[in-house]
Amino acid sequence: MKKNFFFFLIFLNSILFSQTQIFIQITKNLSEKADTFLIFSVVKDDFFNKFIETLSQDLKFSGYFKIEGTKITDNIEKVKKEVVTQIIIMGEQKQEVMNIKVEDGLERRVLYENVYNILKDPRYFAHIVCDDIVEKLTGKPGIAKSKILFTSDKQGKKQIFMIDYDGFNLKQITNLDYLINYPRYLEKNEILFVSYEDGYPKLSKLNLISNKIETFIALPGLNACAFPLKKTKEIALVLSLSGDPEIYIADFYGKIKKRLTENKKIDSSPSFSPDGKLITFVSDRDGKPQIYIMDRDGYGIKRISYISNYCTSPFFSPDGNFIAYIYSEGGRFGLAIYDINTEKTRAISDLNCEEIWWAPDSRHIVYSKIDKKQSLEIIDIFTKEVRTLISGNFNCFSPNWFSIE
Repeated sequence: MKKNFFFFLIFLNSILFSQTQIFIQITKNLSEKADTFLIFSVVKDDFFNKFIETLSQDLKFSGYFKIEGTKITDNIEKVKKEVVTQIIIMGEQKQEVMNIKVEDGLERRVLYENVYNILKDPRYFAHIVCDDIVEKLTGKPGIAKSKILFTSDKQGKKQIFMIDYDGFNLKQITNLDYLINYPRYLEKNEILFVSYEDGYPKLSKLNLISNKIETFIALPGLNACAFPLKKTKEIALVLSLSGDPEIYIADFYGKIKKRLTENKKIDSSPSFSPDGKLITFVSDRDGKPQIYIMDRDGYGIKRISYISNYCTSPFFSPDGNFIAYIYSEGGRFGLAIYDINTEKTRAISDLNCEEIWWAPDSRHIVYSKIDKKQSLEIIDIFTKEVRTLISGNFNCFSPNWFSIE
């Protein structure tokens, strides 16, 4: 057992389950992982091999678990007695359903149990199980079912693509003759993106089901940097109606509600806090691009970046605890994480990254890596582990990580 890893067991009454729900909080060091062993009593076929392989990978990619091994057996209890580990995940197939049970491997307490209908797609079935386990044990949302929008010149011209969080199911979303960029998931299978259909940057909306495209906001000048917040049905964005790029708030129907900034410098890249009360943004009002926060009415402006003369692309984490942004150092670009509670910043300097977006779990960030060809990579901000999402003889830009309802 790792010395720095321990559990607080919080017993809560459950409405849905008869047993006690136990949430694990890794309180010492979020870079620590729980040693985990998977035991399954299932038919030995391609479906369940793919299911177990995907579930193992999902648990690993969550950042909370270290997979020590997997075993398919006719006798789960026998194998369980032979395993010494922190977490044991068991699955027993019974006709068209599977019982999933998670135990504390040291105290033999049941941490989570549920019965699932076995789905036709083994990968998606594994994603569902993993996300439930992560949420029940950590209190954080899982990311296995999440997807990432991005722009790429994979087919020769910049188009919007979508990919699963683990690099599977790459799908081209658009095939347009004009320049487009910066896709943003809105809601109900709709996305916003910047379109140059009319020769200037406007915001268009695309329905992922019908493929219907309609103009969303097309005011004179710049229409860009859209950041939707589903909680308040508002969008922070940048318009240049006054001649200078300024930050505004619009609703989900494209109606401008309020202007927030007003100066002769450039204000851009707004991002709402999860509760909609704060906005972080970039401004060169002090001479160089830096990161600021303000309240949703444009007051209480405060600078938070001091590690570089060039800082950009700020985004609140979905849990509201951090602001991530890009900074320049010696001609390369690093990732900075600003802690809202402590007001301290830590830097990850060796990524050479730009254009970032948080995962729904507030633990992972996807970014475009600057190289001969720009790839998309994902980093765990606590372990600093990096994995490549997509790369090749093409460029990838402007990622947007989201969960479909």
